Amino acid sequence: MNIATSETARDGNEKIAVPNGAVFQRGKILIVDDDGSIRNLLRKILTPEGYACELAESAEEALSFLKHKSFDLVMSDVVMPGKSGVQLLSEIRAKHPSVPILMISGNTSEKAAESTLSMGAYDFLLKPFQKNQVLISVANAIRRRALDLQSQFEVKNLENIIYDQTRDLHSANERLNRMLESTIKAMSLTVESRDPYTAGHQERVAEIAVAIARHMNFKPERLRYLKMAGLIHDIGKLSVPAEILCKPTRLSAAEFNIMKEHPITGFKILKEIEFPFPLAEIVYQHHERMDGTGYPNKLSGNEILLEARIIAVADVVEAMGSHRPYRPALGIGLALEEIRKNRGVLFDPEVVDICCDLFETGVLTLN
Repeated sequence: MNIATSETARDGNEKIAVPNGAVFQRGKILIVDDDGSIRNLLRKILTPEGYACELAESAEEALSFLKHKSFDLVMSDVVMPGKSGVQLLSEIRAKHPSVPILMISGNTSEKAAESTLSMGAYDFLLKPFQKNQVLISVANAIRRRALDLQSQFEVKNLENIIYDQTRDLHSANERLNRMLESTIKAMSLTVESRDPYTAGHQERVAEIAVAIARHMNFKPERLRYLKMAGLIHDIGKLSVPAEILCKPTRLSAAEFNIMKEHPITGFKILKEIEFPFPLAEIVYQHHERMDGTGYPNKLSGNEILLEARIIAVADVVEAMGSHRPYRPALGIGLALEEIRKNRGVLFDPEVVDICCDLFETGVLTLN
């Protein structure tokens, strides 16, 4: 069996040879002190324990070393000619934050020790020091550095995992939203296939509603679900007989009562679907009016969801401005006059003002 012996590496750092020719090195240490005897004493203590030591007689020389070499620990005297050890500590913390610093001083003042520790030194050794004291402080500093680096690695790794998972979740969420939008579009077309005279009505209502809401600073996700609500606000008409939907004359009172059931039916269809937004409630409320004269629940004012108040205005404007089985289009002028006349009575005043402005400035049209 080979016996451990010491050898000198090409860079002058003494390493410890261990059985089978392997070389064991605990860490690389830069010793900085203007007193050569202190430098050599520390190297004499540390080298046999497996530490590779480099020596610098000033802070300036130490900083030059650090530009080109990496170290696991810097041991520096506090008081030196030129830049002090405290200045060296400050520069290392700024330029090489992963390198730990162990300060050495003959000053027994607790204030001096506390000052360097508060600046980021890992430990403070007092001269004259004992071998065991040096070895324990050095081992603790290098162990703490290893733990710090491991912690930084784990934090970075965790950040990367969270980023990847967030990206995957975002991608999956986008796919689900596209699927949901496609389903909503299909449901909208199903309603309009039963009533060719109002084909495109729900889509145009959705466009008007989104334009109004955008001017009310709705966030993108809220706009997306408002559009969905607009696209299916009349889904409850699936239960209304086709002869009522397509009747070329005005509805009788009985027929109108049947028609008034469509928000309730729409709510029943949608309430079992877990939307991340109250689509069922918006559909349920889109015929409610500010003064409580709407249906089906005679809600009033802020009892009505803002999205439902927006769709209510968009619905009336689109319906009056477009052809119907029982009458020709009344035109956008009369439609805007109608909502203005009922501003604050039937319809939300802010929604009315924005809607009128969008049409009168040409931002919205019914063509």
